[in-house]
Amino acid sequence: MMKWYFTFHVRRPSGIPMLKTRYLLTILLIFTLLGANPSAALTAEDNSQNTQGRQGAAELVGDACEGITFEDMFEYSYAKFDVDIDASYSTAFVRAVAYVNGSLSDNVRTDLDNLIAETGAPGGDNGWLSSQERDAIEEVAKDCIVVTNPRFGFRTGLPHRGGDGVDWKNASWVKDDNNPMQLEYWNLFPPNHPENRTCPPGSAMNPTAECYEIPVAPADPTGARDCDTSGVTGPDECRIIIWLNGTMTWSADLTSANSFTIAMNTTNMTNAELEMNFPAKNSANGEPLRLAMFEECDGRIVQAEVSNQGDTPPVGGCQSDNTITEQATSNPDGSLSVLVHTTYSLANWPVGQDMFGDFTNQPPPPNDPAQWTAEAPADSSQISVPGGVDTEFMSLVHQGLWLTDEAGFSAIDLQCSSSTWPIVEDENGSWWVTTEINGQGTVTCTPYDEDENGTARAGETRTFHLLAPFTMATNTQITSSHIFTLEPSTSSPNLDVTITLFQEGAVASGTGILTGGPTDISVDTGSLSPGEAHVRVHATATGMTDFVHTYDLVLTKDSLPPVITVSSAEWDGSLWQVSGTFSDPDGEEVTFSIDIDGANGGQITTSGNMWSSESINFEIWGEGIFTVTVNACDSSNECTTITETVDTALLFNDQTITPPAPDIVAEEPGGLPAPGIAFTMLSIIGALMYAKRRE
Repeated sequence: MMKWYFTFHVRRPSGIPMLKTRYLLTILLIFTLLGANPSAALTAEDNSQNTQGRQGAAELVGDACEGITFEDMFEYSYAKFDVDIDASYSTAFVRAVAYVNGSLSDNVRTDLDNLIAETGAPGGDNGWLSSQERDAIEEVAKDCIVVTNPRFGFRTGLPHRGGDGVDWKNASWVKDDNNPMQLEYWNLFPPNHPENRTCPPGSAMNPTAECYEIPVAPADPTGARDCDTSGVTGPDECRIIIWLNGTMTWSADLTSANSFTIAMNTTNMTNAELEMNFPAKNSANGEPLRLAMFEECDGRIVQAEVSNQGDTPPVGGCQSDNTITEQATSNPDGSLSVLVHTTYSLANWPVGQDMFGDFTNQPPPPNDPAQWTAEAPADSSQISVPGGVDTEFMSLVHQGLWLTDEAGFSAIDLQCSSSTWPIVEDENGSWWVTTEINGQGTVTCTPYDEDENGTARAGETRTFHLLAPFTMATNTQITSSHIFTLEPSTSSPNLDVTITLFQEGAVASGTGILTGGPTDISVDTGSLSPGEAHVRVHATATGMTDFVHTYDLVLTKDSLPPVITVSSAEWDGSLWQVSGTFSDPDGEEVTFSIDIDGANGGQITTSGNMWSSESINFEIWGEGIFTVTVNACDSSNECTTITETVDTALLFNDQTITPPAPDIVAEEPGGLPAPGIAFTMLSIIGALMYAKRRE
């Protein structure tokens, strides 16, 4: 099925409603690091360093703020956006004003105070917000906003609502000398606040500059608010107003286009009006620009980390809660104005809300009956369905691809009937069937719309054969070459089949052809990890819609234990070390342990497919015969054990050398015994040692 593929993401509306922590925290840290004192004189070196710092800061601000939206910055009570399209249709000037009332204004000030505390700057998280902290925000706010997401998308050509490879997020802000950006606010730091005070010692970011501060919220939040409703001169802490003027551009070529679509992600726009003004853009035949279709589309999952946002609806087939309204007005000068009002409940997040406006200066097509498109199955063709289940055979996505009407998809009422298998239409307009295990049923479908008088009229009636193309059998215990046996139905054409086993992070597939009899298809499962795997089958054939089905079937692959070998076991004096190789048949991570007669024997280190023990000093273990056990276990806790026997007797044998007996020489009469050679050598060695010691 087609997917949204918008890449229109928004942030979670919780915690900090106006500026998300990680963005403002980065911004304020940048400003703190710059630390420029506006009243201090800068030397040339200081000014150069400051300029370099600001250039680096601008890059960091861009990284921090890229992708957030106006609604990520402020949770407002009401906002108004005026979008004036330039005559070139290449840019638009946007004027925005947001009103933050009541306790929402407290949230803004409280969040700023908390964020400043996270930077480590003085005065943060003390319940007060200072004028210097205000100046810090002003320093970088425009650089932040210029890289935010304007929420708009522009596409030319035939209308659509997304699909593979479609990225609606192609609009951006412009900020240069010719297109300055203006950001102003009122009452973020009310000068007339009744509790306004001079910043106490330790609270100012710059102790030598002027500083005043106000409380972030009333001391008694349940008491009466101090709100000035008669003017701006009295005390007022209830209301904040933010103004933004800027220029927006987009990559789509609207200048030469006769038809285009404008999309906008309105998620988190809790209460906003949008007025778009289009200058005259007549066709070659003088036809003026008009809003051909406008619709609200709800249900897309807008979390940035979620890749599958849901199915793409057909044009005119969006589901919505009708919280967006629009009114198009053709003006006397040939221009067109479109006023949109949108609301959104933050409790609905992450379910998103989008709007689409299809514009054209081409004349409306004739009011013909609903038509089958070229992509639709031909009359009497086969629509594949899985056997023995309740399944959709004509979803809204299919209907959007297979049916068309000049008044849009919402004008089509598809009616189907069957005398074979039971069918039913659900509340969304999709058609379901209860299939048998194999074989085929027959349905007849007719699209209806209304003529100029509001009378229902029928389009072409087509008959389709709902085909369960095969039955499938397999063992739930996965083998290395896993076999699936498929037997085609009697009505099945020749089928090209792909069977895929999939699990998180791994897939394994096998292919085969069914030509009239039972066929075995083998899947090499070596790439799968131990654990559960699911089964998806894709089959194609001439005259049949593609069969794509994920079965309600879970297969299990057992884990095989690691394979380990010993390459060497060597002595180095009293140190002994063992090493070898290892592998795991399932590709799982392997961990090792080693013990000596059941006691901890130290650590095993690995490198690639090699393992090695520490050098073990067996002198401390004493004399004896020891059993060294090496355990290798994979992530599934399948283990392999090998043992080595170590005899330490060699370390403890008596190594004393008994000197040889002296030679016996016969005595000469009247003299002393003659010394032997050994005695002579000892005498020489002793004399040398004595001489050395005297030296």
